[in-house]
Amino acid sequence: MSTSPLSSDQALLRVAIDAFGRHGLEGASTRDIAGAAGKPMSAITYHFGGKEGLYLACAQYIADTIAAMIAPALSHVAALCRADDSPAQARAALSLIFSRFVQTMVSEDTAHFARFIMREQMEPSEAFDILYGGIMGAMLTHIADLLMAVSRQRIGIAEARVRTIALMGQVMAFRVAHAAVMRSTGWAGIGGAQADAINQTIQRHLAAILDALEAGDDQ
Repeated sequence: MSTSPLSSDQALLRVAIDAFGRHGLEGASTRDIAGAAGKPMSAITYHFGGKEGLYLACAQYIADTIAAMIAPALSHVAALCRADDSPAQARAALSLIFSRFVQTMVSEDTAHFARFIMREQMEPSEAFDILYGGIMGAMLTHIADLLMAVSRQRIGIAEARVRTIALMGQVMAFRVAHAAVMRSTGWAGIGGAQADAINQTIQRHLAAILDALEAGDDQ
């Protein structure tokens, strides 16, 4: 089955995300990006206005792609929680969100995003505002709200936000520490079976944390 060729701007974005992730905005060469994409350098100016515009477009492409993978799950659980705001429903919503987050983070479709995102985490620029203003910020807020619901509002928003980052970090480690994951597990890659194993572990950790949070035994 044949696939449609990438448009000129899409081809440039795919190459640029990898180049910027490896070398940063200053270190990446637009000549090399255009050459690897099989496009003239003028295509970067035409589509993005220049190197900085291309960089910001990469951030927007990443944010949009991840949003397309996660946003439906967030919308679904939001609707469920509007109908039932009990701790039990909040726990079910968190389980669904983290299951989808695992699928997104370990997918080969998002593997080339990791370096770009990590650079923006370490040295945030205008591109980070794009990344955070997309699904990232919405998901952090939603998870924090759900954690507060599980605790029956015993914890405040500041604590809930710290807990949210800690929980998400468990998932992100499988992408940002990819080499260590492969070496320690002996896996050759992350396919369906490996993704299922990761999700099962994350779900067990999540359940244990939520058990303590709901019972008030985590202090």
